[in-house]
Amino acid sequence: MYNFLLLGGDSRQLYLSRLLTSHGFSVTVHYDMEDPLFSIEEAIKSNQIILCPIPFTRDKLNLHSINKMEDLGIGNILSLLTPDHILFGGNIPDYVKDYTKANGIPYFDYMEIEEITVKNTIATAEGAIAEALRTSPGCLHKNRCLVTGFGRCAKPLAQKLKGLDGAVTVADRKDDKLTLASTMGFDTIPLSDLSQKIGEFTYIFNTIPAPVLTEYLIRLMNPGVTIIDIASAPGGVDFNFCKKQNIRAKLCPGLPGIYAPETSGEILFEAIVKCLAERSGL
Repeated sequence: MYNFLLLGGDSRQLYLSRLLTSHGFSVTVHYDMEDPLFSIEEAIKSNQIILCPIPFTRDKLNLHSINKMEDLGIGNILSLLTPDHILFGGNIPDYVKDYTKANGIPYFDYMEIEEITVKNTIATAEGAIAEALRTSPGCLHKNRCLVTGFGRCAKPLAQKLKGLDGAVTVADRKDDKLTLASTMGFDTIPLSDLSQKIGEFTYIFNTIPAPVLTEYLIRLMNPGVTIIDIASAPGGVDFNFCKKQNIRAKLCPGLPGIYAPETSGEILFEAIVKCLAERSGL
């Protein structure tokens, strides 16, 4: 039977810990600083499976923690790991992966596990819509919505926007993505032609993790537009220029942890158990 240590993160970690406990696993949770006697060193020595957050880090120095804990330095944690440990986390930095490989420490990156990323797209899509409704003074019904990109997260987002009677247009660089979007009933436009139509949209959802909505395009937008960026940080929007133009624009990372932490915890639990079972040959 495995012993689990959960470090930092957001409320997904709490729901995940409850699931692990309910299935009979030994679980230690370090989520805030309520226990002044807690020792990272002792906890890592006592637990084989180390469950780090999504994202693994935001500053490249410490594990991400919404409670801003001061004892989650990545360098210190890595120095305490041995080949007997198994490390989990989301968007694990390359330097951490290099260290674990060099020292024979097994790891699993949540974002490299297909079933996690696919299932999380639903929570991401619903969270993006929730953010749009919270940020905008209007509603989605009958309003023109632009989704830039048509990858894993964009598809369920576009479908859910359409289900709310939004008039959805998909923009992408690739012809095959535009063809797919068209067959699914969406209007389409090549990204290269976006300047011709950008002013028609009331809502814009960016899913492309590269500069897409630049100063040039922002100048052409409807002043009442609401932009929700769900791409990986730093996103694809010039937020500084949006602010200068008084355009509502928001980068929204970690939506599953904000809007669906229980469901996200269940998704992580299922994937973790599967990974460990496959590793042990069960």
